Amino acid sequence: MRKLAIFGVLLTLGLGASMSVGQQAKMVMPTVASASVPLDPRLILPARPQGDVVLRVSTDGQRVSAVEVKSGPPMLAEAAKDNVKTWQFEPHTPTSFEVTFHYKLLLPTKCDSECNCDSEEKESVLLQLPTNVDVSAKVPAICDPRGKVESKQ
Repeated sequence: MRKLAIFGVLLTLGLGASMSVGQQAKMVMPTVASASVPLDPRLILPARPQGDVVLRVSTDGQRVSAVEVKSGPPMLAEAAKDNVKTWQFEPHTPTSFEVTFHYKLLLPTKCDSECNCDSEEKESVLLQLPTNVDVSAKVPAICDPRGKVESKQ
């Protein structure tokens, strides 16, 4: 009888521990209720950097309460932080999570005789909130109708 009681206690502890681990692994992300569209970095940054920015975002249950830059080009990190600060969430338990901003510049791939240049890809902003933001922006081109196309970088 004593062995059965000990087995019951161990089973209960084991189930409790496994449920605790399962609950930690399955974090519910807050739902973004409103946000500003990220600024096109080429409009504000003459250096036109590109790359990934990773931020650690903390919420108070409805708004962003703190933002920490984990990695990325400093100029883009500042633009990403400014954008995240505009986010508002549906009510939730305060939490922290990482968000990655991917900034990509689209180089011109073709120009016509009038020097109207374009890239194969179109400019876009893809919001997969709250964990991923993709920003693609065209790079203006310098075109000589008699010669080759160069991008203004």
